[in-house]
Amino acid sequence: MYYYHRYHIAVVFDAKEQTEITGMLNRPGCGWYQLYAYYLSPDTPLSAEKLYLSEKKDGYTFRLALLEFNIAEYRDRELDDSAINNIRTVLQLFSRTKAKVIIRFLYDWDGLALQNEPSDISVIKQHMNQAGEILNNFSNLIYTTQGIFVGNWAEMHHSNYMSTEDMTTLAACYANATDPSIYLSVRTPKQYRTIVQELKEHPERYEEYDIQKSKLLERLGLFNDGMFGSVSDTGSYQEADAAVTEEEKLAARNKELDFQDSLCQNVPNGGEVVSDNPFNDGENAVKDMQKMHVSYLNRIYDEAVIRKWQESTYTGADSLYQGQSYYNYITDHMGARYVLKNFSLSYKPSRKQSAKCTLELENKGFAPLYHNASFTITMINIETRKKTIIWNSETEAKGEQIVSLQGQQTISVPFTLSLSDLENGEYLFIARLTDKSTGELISFANKSLDVMQNGYVLGTMTIAR
Repeated sequence: MYYYHRYHIAVVFDAKEQTEITGMLNRPGCGWYQLYAYYLSPDTPLSAEKLYLSEKKDGYTFRLALLEFNIAEYRDRELDDSAINNIRTVLQLFSRTKAKVIIRFLYDWDGLALQNEPSDISVIKQHMNQAGEILNNFSNLIYTTQGIFVGNWAEMHHSNYMSTEDMTTLAACYANATDPSIYLSVRTPKQYRTIVQELKEHPERYEEYDIQKSKLLERLGLFNDGMFGSVSDTGSYQEADAAVTEEEKLAARNKELDFQDSLCQNVPNGGEVVSDNPFNDGENAVKDMQKMHVSYLNRIYDEAVIRKWQESTYTGADSLYQGQSYYNYITDHMGARYVLKNFSLSYKPSRKQSAKCTLELENKGFAPLYHNASFTITMINIETRKKTIIWNSETEAKGEQIVSLQGQQTISVPFTLSLSDLENGEYLFIARLTDKSTGELISFANKSLDVMQNGYVLGTMTIAR
């Protein structure tokens, strides 16, 4: 009888039904981006109009903004105080919004990079070092950067600086100038592989840059502004263009998609879609975005492709989206999209007085979370309001697996919960996924949000002795 009274606890657990919902929700750092372009001139502060201060804002519904800084007028000189202050002012403005930013510096908006770029690579390197000093103060604001300043529209083609050595030098310089937490990106998979191979075969050429400390190879991703425009993504995959037969072209394309499937599990990928054609039909686009791990796209370009997605009905395997448009599906699945699947708790009387818990969740998005996040489960005594974190990704063995869960993947996390010191009463379990840089709650695609608790209800437990 002593054992029974000492160790017997009556435990009743009522799991919250985890109903999945559609909608963009609160998912910072992914989705459609809005473009903001700034032309910088010596001794010229940006006006309110040039800063877009006079425009009616959309409330930053779109959680990403591409900021383009055209520095063509500095092709023969360093950035002056005016340029530096203008860049800083723009970043300060965006730091007051909910938007993360994508950064692109460039010398050309007209397809005339060969005449607009500096005549000496040392000027570009100086600009990179100056830009890095500014960007590093806003590292938490930056989702990724695009390019290495050169080429038409900074898309790394039609430039005097696209030799293997020049391209690698500029990538290494930009990495060295910027905080290791800031992602970088190049335009094509081949450019990525060329840089990696060059650094491996000729490290002596880049000794002035601390490649290891800058973590260049850990944060170098891709951007694709020719996405789905053709079998080669509008020249992004050169082998596909060079192939002769359609079968060979498709094989070359699939090889590059497989490459991105591996690489972009760890670094961002996105851009803009172009040229209405079968490669960007809804079904084909979704399939390839899953492999490419696309997390962001231009919200207005290509208008014809976006309109096609808006007007075509989703026909994929996800029953939740049947009858909706491909546009809605793509909007909801760019980047990471976490869904709580189930949370269970079971208890059998024992000396340890421990309950067995299992959490199951899925990332239904195209990509993982690329920036630091934290996942916690908090237990709240409903009467006393005492809160106890019972699972924390910062300290648990499987913590990193949850916050970096790949797209289209599910994870099950078992753990034990000691009940011996808990008072009789009712307890509420709350799950939270938060952006570590801002503390902002990242939405799960579930109905179980409790606004008062700023988290998602997993269930309730009642203890009686």
